[in-house]
Amino acid sequence: MSSPKPPKNPKNPTTLLTQLLQSIPARINFSRIKLKANARVPELHVQGPDDAEPQVYPLLGERFLMGRSSQNCDIVVRNAVVSQVHASLTRDRRPAKIMGILPGRSRFVMADEGSTNGIYRDKKRVRKVTLFDGDVLTLAPADLDGSVRIQYIDPPAWYIRALRIGIFGLAGVSTLMAGAMALFWSQFSVYPIPNTVQGPTIVYDRDGAPLSPVPVNKSHVDVRSLSEVSKFLPQAVMASEDSRFYWHIGVDPLGTTRAVITNFRSGGIKEGASTITQQLSRNLLRSYVGAEDSAGRKIKEAMVALKLEATYSKDELMRLYLSRVYLGNGTFGFEDAAQFYFGKSAKNLDLNESATLAGILPAP
Repeated sequence: MSSPKPPKNPKNPTTLLTQLLQSIPARINFSRIKLKANARVPELHVQGPDDAEPQVYPLLGERFLMGRSSQNCDIVVRNAVVSQVHASLTRDRRPAKIMGILPGRSRFVMADEGSTNGIYRDKKRVRKVTLFDGDVLTLAPADLDGSVRIQYIDPPAWYIRALRIGIFGLAGVSTLMAGAMALFWSQFSVYPIPNTVQGPTIVYDRDGAPLSPVPVNKSHVDVRSLSEVSKFLPQAVMASEDSRFYWHIGVDPLGTTRAVITNFRSGGIKEGASTITQQLSRNLLRSYVGAEDSAGRKIKEAMVALKLEATYSKDELMRLYLSRVYLGNGTFGFEDAAQFYFGKSAKNLDLNESATLAGILPAP
């Protein structure tokens, strides 16, 4: 019958000292601390080289001493590489901020208390360190036989985690959208503004007579500023086409959502969602945007609208819209339409006349 194997290195001074220290009772028995079911308390997980599982210490107080001495330390680490008083843990009472904005829980600061082997993080010795959830340190260098692994556990509340996921998700989506916008924007230019009004199209019969009356206006001229049109015109146009024109960035998410819901309930296309800027993009860059009723055209229309908004002011976009939109009978822009329908300048239109012309606008 074979005799049992002797323990490894029974005369190793470090092993003997560690075994001796483990026989000394700790000053505080953390295992007897009972926490409430939903209590959120920071924890320190301490694992020696021979420990199968780490020892868990709930940090309920303000200050803790960690070391080999059971008389002086709250957290006793019975290991030869650990000093009598190796480190301290102190709650930092300064207001903590989550992502620099939201108030957070106070954190603990670990400080070296003049130990022989020190505190290490990522193989670098540290004198003092503020602990965050998941931080891992070692008492003594990690490569030293007998070093002690320490992990700080203090997970944030569920709503903070959800907020972080939301912020990172939003950042990811924003990055993808920015990349898509850069790709689309490289395919067209909005400066200078193209001249899209080339004059009326006249269809003649076989005898050479026009099928419809030739418009009385001989040439089209854009208005140079909003002061050249009635003050009622922009108001009438926004009331009819885009009430949030001065609020959105070229695409109106609220208007789009409303139109989708309305069309879904009606089972058909009952309401459009194009903003004034989107309608302008169709007029200015029809060769790029296209005229077909498709999702691809809507995406291109939105991209052109966003670039127009990034390049020009709202008043400039309104001026362009009032100058270029088609208003029937070969008229483009409200100046031409005012002359054709009312025989007066757009600057002299009253409220009813402005509303009448706005009612001629094609559906968005």
